[in-house]
Amino acid sequence: MSLPPQLVEDLEGLRLEGHDVSGQRDGESPRVFVLFERYVLPPGWSRGDTRLLLITDISYPNSKLDMFWVAEDVLLAGGKVPQAAEAIESYLGITWRRFSWHVQKWNPAIDNVCTYLGTVNARLAQLK
Repeated sequence: MSLPPQLVEDLEGLRLEGHDVSGQRDGESPRVFVLFERYVLPPGWSRGDTRLLLITDISYPNSKLDMFWVAEDVLLAGGKVPQAAEAIESYLGITWRRFSWHVQKWNPAIDNVCTYLGTVNARLAQLK
């Protein structure tokens, strides 16, 4: 099953920027997983990098990206569970910590997985 054409293009751009990123379909489901390996975390977390998971669907970029997932053991440096990240879920045979973090506006003409990383980075920089 193929990925949405715009996602293929966006992932290639992210790879050119140095990200180790891939996309894969969820069988017959419309869901599409975007997986970053060794995504660098800002200082203040329990580790320096993590796998990062974003989930979209075949109508990307028309469907808004919502929430993000990191390795289950990603905690604040002091060992606390981050705010709105208590849920543990399993995708791709991996256990993830879900950050329930939502963008307020999404414009498919300008927003995409690349711009959504700004949302992820802003949340991770909050260290709470």
